[in-house]
Amino acid sequence: MNIYVIRHGETQWNREEIFRGRKDVPLNKNGLEQAEKTAIFLAGNEIEVIFSSPLKRAVQTAESILKHKKNMEIITSHDLIDMNFGIWEGLTLKEVEEKFPVQFGVWKDHPENWKVKDAETLKDIRKRVSRFLNSLKGYRNVALVSHRVICKIIIMNVLGLPLSRFWKIKIDTASVSLINKQNDYRLEYLNLTSHLENSLNKDF
Repeated sequence: MNIYVIRHGETQWNREEIFRGRKDVPLNKNGLEQAEKTAIFLAGNEIEVIFSSPLKRAVQTAESILKHKKNMEIITSHDLIDMNFGIWEGLTLKEVEEKFPVQFGVWKDHPENWKVKDAETLKDIRKRVSRFLNSLKGYRNVALVSHRVICKIIIMNVLGLPLSRFWKIKIDTASVSLINKQNDYRLEYLNLTSHLENSLNKDF
């Protein structure tokens, strides 16, 4: 089985470094262009189905991919929705650092221990990501469109990395990573962005 792990295209909140989480922010102009370039890149690959987070920025990216495919569908999955950042959502990186210095320090240095009011933890994300991966049995080639945190945890799961290594993986907007599974998972490539030449890529 091949699993194409795709992060959605850029939003204005990516560019302004605002915590998005469950806020339903659409793609901006650059993000729409990124989504189309990603779709063209994937057009020649045999993909049976596209799974997507239900949030607009992911669905818009998935819809761009679908335009270049025949006899396919998009299946939205709550397991792929962005991390719930609780009271941080809608705040800029700078605002979070100023208002929540202790928790921000934990997020930077020990993300595996991070917790704020009304938010998910990385352990919560790992549980639903594992559930999603287990649900893919029977497929041969799938694409999934999700968010930075979710894509990172998927990659960490297949590589067996602890949550403390969260910041060791970079996932840009509209990047593609490829996982192959035979007896075990193998990462074929990570954070591929060569198809986005002349586009602004954001890791936040």
